[in-house]
Amino acid sequence: MPLLQLRQLNNHTLLGIWALTETREDLQQALPGTVDIADIASAHPRRQNEWLASRILAHQLLSHFTTQPHTLERNQHGRPFFRDAAFHVSISHSPELAAVILSDKYEVGIDVELISGKALRVANKFLSEAEQSITANDEERTCLYWSAKETLYKLYSKKQLLFKENLLVAPSGHNILQGRVQTENFSKLYQVYHETIQNHVLTYSIDNTI
Repeated sequence: MPLLQLRQLNNHTLLGIWALTETREDLQQALPGTVDIADIASAHPRRQNEWLASRILAHQLLSHFTTQPHTLERNQHGRPFFRDAAFHVSISHSPELAAVILSDKYEVGIDVELISGKALRVANKFLSEAEQSITANDEERTCLYWSAKETLYKLYSKKQLLFKENLLVAPSGHNILQGRVQTENFSKLYQVYHETIQNHVLTYSIDNTI
């Protein structure tokens, strides 16, 4: 599985991106012993290779922080975490790429999306009027805003969010968007970093405001 990028974002956070080129058998052989292969049943059959690749990558990143084995699980909100370890992890994958961000200090979120017309076709369901005026029916920009909202959704991690009302995105700077999670009892701003890689949009955020 070719490693496209292994990037240190700060002293506490790593980001990794893999290209999915292996067979199912190769991926299963590379899977760490701490991963229960039976858990693959939770993934759609067409996405099981992505599931395997993203778990391998998550453990690869973990090995840069500790030599201790830890089991990757999901909490009641579906957010991945390493059992008995104070790490924060977020995972995303497409049929071609797997992306993981891992930190030993900060809450993190990540998303990778193939650039296509899918997001554009449902833009009015997840974009506010102000956001639609910015994306202007542009396929890549609309996909970017969808991805940024996915990253914010994972960062907040408590579900029960409406993408159009509770997750707001606006331009901020070069390769940076300003994201806000806004609910009745919660409001917080985040920086969402973005880039394009192999016809995919990659977005990620690090909550380093602690």
